[in-house]
Amino acid sequence: MKTNKNRIPARILLFAGWMTLAGCHQGSPTGAPPDFGIVPGKVTEQVRCQKHPAFSYAIYLPSGYSSGDSLPVFLAFDPGGSGVRLVTKYKDLAEQYHFILIGSNDSRNGQTVDQIEQIAFAMLMEIRNRYATGDGHIYCMGFSGGSRVSSIIAFYRGGIKGVIGCGAGLPAFGIEPRYRTNYYGLVGNRDFNFLEMVLLERQLSEMGYLNSLHVFDGKHAWPPPEEIGSGIRWHLYQAMKEGSIEPDSILMAKVLQQTLFDRLTNSAIDPKSLEKEKKQQNSYSEAMKQQPLPWWRKQVEKLNQPADSATSILNQRLLAYCSMLAYTYSAMALQEKNGTELSRIISIYETVDPENEYIPHLKEQLNTLSR
Repeated sequence: MKTNKNRIPARILLFAGWMTLAGCHQGSPTGAPPDFGIVPGKVTEQVRCQKHPAFSYAIYLPSGYSSGDSLPVFLAFDPGGSGVRLVTKYKDLAEQYHFILIGSNDSRNGQTVDQIEQIAFAMLMEIRNRYATGDGHIYCMGFSGGSRVSSIIAFYRGGIKGVIGCGAGLPAFGIEPRYRTNYYGLVGNRDFNFLEMVLLERQLSEMGYLNSLHVFDGKHAWPPPEEIGSGIRWHLYQAMKEGSIEPDSILMAKVLQQTLFDRLTNSAIDPKSLEKEKKQQNSYSEAMKQQPLPWWRKQVEKLNQPADSATSILNQRLLAYCSMLAYTYSAMALQEKNGTELSRIISIYETVDPENEYIPHLKEQLNTLSR
């Protein structure tokens, strides 16, 4: 049986679950004009894909866009499937740096492999055919699960010039990437995936990938526009160096300054502190399976004690990591319809992250199971 070299290997598809995406049609762009409903300079909340109308996206075309303009495209994936929220949040960047910003309204956490494959196929075909943009000008960006989706497309499907990965790196396939792509990582200093992103930057550097990591003051969330802007500028800078877009001396100087600062900051991170953090994460992962509520109360009390700035930030990351574990284990308990285990995890969840908005939902699910 013939295989399509542009599809992700079957081994990855099986491992990736909901996050996996397949390759797309490699047709030539037609330069077709946008629909009358797509107005440059304004957010369009829902556009149906021409060839696959079951799927839609939000889009922002920069002012002055005209039919046939071959502008860079940044395709964004949100773990909650809110394309319009992303486009609205970052539209000013698209206007400032003159690129097309597209946010999928369909891709979200928890989908099957087939669902995500169909969305990816439709979106990338749409970009090539409707907006006259080729592979050399398509970028992906995403947050959390959406970041992993972006990496899967770029590293294992190909045809993507670069990635802005926020708050999560590559899925743990155990398989080296198949394609070269430029990677810009963004992570908050209190993000529970901080350790993962720091290690990814070092791993990609060792493998010879052009990449950079920018750490900002924040938690596990979509970064503020000014932080996403650093990733946009970095990718445009690489394109300027290659000669694919006209150079901008002010932008290039700003990127060089930011990159130097990031390298100095990241090189100062003590490898021993990373090892310690990893051990603590592993310890909490095991504890989530068996430790009773009083044990967790003591741990939270310890992590909330006054400390120096670096230790306080580390402790906040560990609390966030425990919250993520509680979310994961509560989902497993729900899937197994194990009310006793779900009740235990909810109690821990309330202890490590009392203001989490997901807890009331879990309590409703527990009441349903208990009936």
